[in-house]
Amino acid sequence: MESGGDLPLIPSLPISWADGETIMRSLGGDVAEDDWQGSQGGLSTGWALVQASSISLTIIERLQRAVLVVSFVTCDSTFSFGLQGEQKIATIENVIGVIEGAEEPDRYVLLGNHRDAWTFGAVDPNSGTAALLEVAERFRKLQKKGWKPRRTIVLCNWDAEEYGLVGSTEWVEENREILASRAVAYLNVDRAVAGAGFHAASTPQLDQLVVEAAQQVLDPDNSSQSIYDSWVGATSSPLIDRLGDGRSDYAAFIQHVGVPSANFYFGLEYPVYHSMYDDYVWMEKFGDPMFRRNVAVASIWGLVALRLADEEFLPFNYLSYAAELEKSADGLQHEVSSKEVDLLPLFRSIKALQEAAEKIDTQKTVIRESRGWMIVSKEYKMKVRELNDRLMMA
Repeated sequence: MESGGDLPLIPSLPISWADGETIMRSLGGDVAEDDWQGSQGGLSTGWALVQASSISLTIIERLQRAVLVVSFVTCDSTFSFGLQGEQKIATIENVIGVIEGAEEPDRYVLLGNHRDAWTFGAVDPNSGTAALLEVAERFRKLQKKGWKPRRTIVLCNWDAEEYGLVGSTEWVEENREILASRAVAYLNVDRAVAGAGFHAASTPQLDQLVVEAAQQVLDPDNSSQSIYDSWVGATSSPLIDRLGDGRSDYAAFIQHVGVPSANFYFGLEYPVYHSMYDDYVWMEKFGDPMFRRNVAVASIWGLVALRLADEEFLPFNYLSYAAELEKSADGLQHEVSSKEVDLLPLFRSIKALQEAAEKIDTQKTVIRESRGWMIVSKEYKMKVRELNDRLMMA
């Protein structure tokens, strides 16, 4: 199969389960082995192994539209699928707002959400966009009272996320050197609310900060306890997930530049994902009937951002990072226990990180205790700056 310009080599055409079942039932052929059977129930005859006698792929390009026609023939049936797509170059626009820091304007705390959607996008991404606007409004009210953040806060509204994280990735690549040396953290909210139950994912040095923020905000579905209390009681999996995938705009910050990052949201999977039914009606009726969950996400998002922007010492916890690495290393050791693999250097490195984390925490305490009248001195400010720089470079 030859490439058709910018079209992918393997065409993909989503169809409904009803259509898929009809097609699968008519294919014939031998029933596949058990470990090849799909997880979708309802096909009593089982999935079949089919030998196609011929496959053809035709790509017609006209008026900047590509029409893809795929046909294949089995011993029993002939199937043809058509897929029409538009090929064009478009301009995308990221919207960036900046609140300049009063003492460390060259240190950036970034908050981001994308605004492009497959259809109406009430959940993904507009619930997150609403939360970002809510956080911005709260910052504006603080500014009216005279507040200025210690470090610069950057509010990012990304375009073209659904096309492959294009907006955020291009921006990170364009500003790679600045971000690598000046970015404190990136806090992401893609879809703020898709149902009940709070969830968070982060790089490990932010774990404690996320937990403490969740302890300060009331559960929107049970005001007698905090989000943290409900969060702990409702999960049997690790409390905070990791950001190892590339599913949202944190990907470029972590994978290209190594910026500490976090992601917050209510609700896991939801049935209208990326469909025309992801609209205001669904959100109001099912996702967030009183819109309290959206406010709660904005509260946690804003609290974490404020602490990163305002605290004298960056609230990073590398003891948490070392503990997470040790946990992963223990799992790896179990996996390779039957093989001749020496993990001792890995465990030594983790131990060295733990000792370095304990040392910098001690140094932080010593600097705090010595400040007194020195808090206004250049020497004290340089000590704080130097320690924070080491935390950022870890």
